[in-house]
Amino acid sequence: MWQKMMFPVVLHQLVPQETLSYTLAELDSCLQLLETKFLRDQAFLTGPQISVADLMAITELMHPVSTGCQVFECRPKLDAWRRHVEAVVREDLFQEAHTVVLKAKDMPPLPAPTLKEKLLHSVWILLQ
Repeated sequence: MWQKMMFPVVLHQLVPQETLSYTLAELDSCLQLLETKFLRDQAFLTGPQISVADLMAITELMHPVSTGCQVFECRPKLDAWRRHVEAVVREDLFQEAHTVVLKAKDMPPLPAPTLKEKLLHSVWILLQ
């Protein structure tokens, strides 16, 4: 979310393509791990019932979704899990809970250059 949207759209700072490619490869690896090690053949991450782990994981995955990443496409097991979580939570509540993150791309650029510079500096330190 930061590299695909927050830096370029909100802060007007481009992320090097190699950095973005590395991050997307890591995301793909994490999704594979989520499917094979945690989800396996279960409805939810920890078994037959929804848990906090499912709620935390789906919330994290909605960040790349908000930037246009097709996290669930070509991953039927992960997509089925998402649909299970959404059904248990209720679709309307699920959408309401993710409204802010899904609309983040529509945020206007930060107005104060000093705030922008402070934020950029802090985030670049974290990324290195």
